[in-house]
Amino acid sequence: MSDFFNKLKNVFIVEDPNAPATQQKNDAQTTPKSASTAASASSANYTPPSVSTPISSGNGQVSDKFFGVLAKAMETANQDGFDYFEFKQALANLKNVPMDDATRFKSAFAMSQAMGVTADKLVNSATFYLDILKNEQNKFVQAAANQRQSQVGDKQAQADNLEAVMRQKAEQIKQLTAEIEQNRKDVDTIKTDITQAVVKVEQTSRDFDATYQLLVGQIQADVNSMKSYLK
Repeated sequence: MSDFFNKLKNVFIVEDPNAPATQQKNDAQTTPKSASTAASASSANYTPPSVSTPISSGNGQVSDKFFGVLAKAMETANQDGFDYFEFKQALANLKNVPMDDATRFKSAFAMSQAMGVTADKLVNSATFYLDILKNEQNKFVQAAANQRQSQVGDKQAQADNLEAVMRQKAEQIKQLTAEIEQNRKDVDTIKTDITQAVVKVEQTSRDFDATYQLLVGQIQADVNSMKSYLK
């Protein structure tokens, strides 16, 4: 982690001396192991962490990772000579001196005047750094929007497409179910026709057999009679 990162953090972040030791330890442990990488990464190709659909809303927390990115941007744009950043360091050096804010600012400004710095120059310098940070915010907002589109928007489109396919298949199932039901009715009708046809064929066969037996019986009887009587 760069010296500039540590300087900037010490200047802009004042740890709460009343915070429990365990809390300070936990805060230290929450520093992302990739913070040093983020601090050295170029802000131009900075990629924010994955953005997902929020489950709950709440206040954000200061992150060493993002602080490192912003520190790198300010370090890259740091102006030569005594400017707002050096003035901020002078203010930080006076933080433990018992004085009000007005006196502290005037005391730090008195030191900066010895280096030919004017109040206007300090304001312009601070505004310059605000512009640098605003530019980083714009890049992050765009990168976050891209992440949100790729991880939420695209997935939502996938979900919509799958739901459309599901509706289409459900309609197909409904249609197939109706066809199956109609086929079942047709099968029942055909089976009834088959049963009736079988009954009819069997009855016809029995009728034929009865008629056949009648005729054959009579003819056979006549044959027997002729053999007996006609000699």
